Amino acid sequence: MSDIGQFKSKYNQYKDTFKSTSYDSENEFYLCTDESQDVINFDMIIENNYPDSNRRPKSFDAIYIRENIVYCIEFKNQKPSKIKNSEIQEKLEHGKDELITLLQKENIDTSDLTFIYAVVYRECKSNRDKFKCGVVQSQIEFGLQKYKDSGFVKDVFTSDVAFFTRAFKLKEKKELAC
Repeated sequence: MSDIGQFKSKYNQYKDTFKSTSYDSENEFYLCTDESQDVINFDMIIENNYPDSNRRPKSFDAIYIRENIVYCIEFKNQKPSKIKNSEIQEKLEHGKDELITLLQKENIDTSDLTFIYAVVYRECKSNRDKFKCGVVQSQIEFGLQKYKDSGFVKDVFTSDVAFFTRAFKLKEKKELAC
């Protein structure tokens, strides 16, 4: 059996940054501006594997890998109240299924890996938004609790970009400029 390093080597051409993978082309806005940490642009892998956009499965934006922990990250340049639960859930389900398939093709034992799903959304700025984000900050949003409860992923984090930046520093002991 291979380890996750084999996957990183195989998909090295998809190495990218948080800045690039958080780009919202519709609004020409970067949700995160950090270029110091390497991620894998998972959307790009999916686009290349499924050139026909009508047949392309939904996927999360980026993968950040540390040892046997695989962070599957979706960036949304929206307020949490505007994010559709079904879209976020499909990105997790389809994305993880595709990722598992790619890992298995590299003969990587996925039972040795810990999968974490993170949905990072626009920082809450108005008083109404700040209140909502503060109230639900410790809760898993977008109907994603069921994926943690069922073991589909080990953990789920749903937070604004400022909280994500602080949490990343605490967990990874690395600065993240978002």
